[in-house]
Amino acid sequence: MKIEQLSIKEYEEVLNLWKKTELSVGSSDTKKQVKRMIERNPNLCLVGKLNVKTVAVVLGAFDGRRGYVHHLAVDPDYQRKRYGSMLMAELMKRFKKIKVHKVHLFIEKRNQDVIKFYKEIGWTFRDDLVMMSYVPDKELYKMRI
Repeated sequence: MKIEQLSIKEYEEVLNLWKKTELSVGSSDTKKQVKRMIERNPNLCLVGKLNVKTVAVVLGAFDGRRGYVHHLAVDPDYQRKRYGSMLMAELMKRFKKIKVHKVHLFIEKRNQDVIKFYKEIGWTFRDDLVMMSYVPDKELYKMRI
């Protein structure tokens, strides 16, 4: 698998991959918002390709202190071939290069296979935190697209 920086030109393909993997996509995953993410984190938003087909994607982000992993997805037809691990290893290499101290990610509780995947590649489950959200503009935020 060849790992490349994500281009907004690949948005529809990536959105379809997220939906195919049953990843929840909402208003922060519109083309406009993903373009914004890529522009702020150009070296951290990655796709994995076999020939020209995108089989994996991950959005990495850096807030100046911590790194974040969003929307890692591997096409179900290509899962369990280490493509997700390869993409994460590349992202972690890039985080290390920019001196990220700690990396966080969010997983929907229903997705036990994803929790298992991250545990297998060395991530630690945190039960000392509670995630909370606030929506400053209820007209902008939508749960699903």
